[in-house]
Amino acid sequence: MGLFDNIMSKVSSGEIDAEISFVFLNRAVKENQFRAKLVSMAERADIPVLILPSDAFRPDLKTSSMADWRSAYGKAMRDMISEHTMDFGVLAGYMLILDPDTCSKYDIINLHPALPNTYQGTWEEIVHRVAESHDTTYGSMVHVCTPELDRGATVAYDEFSIDDLRNKYSSKDELASALRERQRSREVPLLMETIKMLADGKVTLSKGKLRDGHGRPVGSAPNLADAIDRLL
Repeated sequence: MGLFDNIMSKVSSGEIDAEISFVFLNRAVKENQFRAKLVSMAERADIPVLILPSDAFRPDLKTSSMADWRSAYGKAMRDMISEHTMDFGVLAGYMLILDPDTCSKYDIINLHPALPNTYQGTWEEIVHRVAESHDTTYGSMVHVCTPELDRGATVAYDEFSIDDLRNKYSSKDELASALRERQRSREVPLLMETIKMLADGKVTLSKGKLRDGHGRPVGSAPNLADAIDRLL
């Protein structure tokens, strides 16, 4: 909820020059208090909430072909969001892989709990892999969504030292928990600063291509660690 609170606050204050066109959920609210709160916040702000439960969508197709199921779900999602304008979309905590047609039709960025060109998978898998590695740094990135999992061009990232955590925790499980806590405390400001870059035109995203404010292809993504340090 901290992420949605932040973007709502920064948009309403004018700090981020953007408008939230809609909120999309791939899970029904049911008894989930976090989803219920998010939906309530969006509705109070007159932001449309679109819900297409993926767990109940075409189970017959999912068992026969995951690729076909992903394409069918993507089409249903696109049909649902087509009535709303969107310069770029933002995924955060979204656990489905987007289908190729959705990636082609829309420019979408994703928050991923790993440094560029490193680990793929869920945050649980990643923090344990980092804990078991000899990595001296960890962090998060915001990247362009592509059909290839977690491999789209990096828009911006955050990298921080973890040597102190390795010295403090001898248990791999405790270290993984500490890694996750530090990464999670920094991911909201990373995403906010990245959205602000896009909203201000410092970086543009069109048809999956990143360009700087002068229209030139972006060579390397910025490390926003110093800016995030100042915000924390």
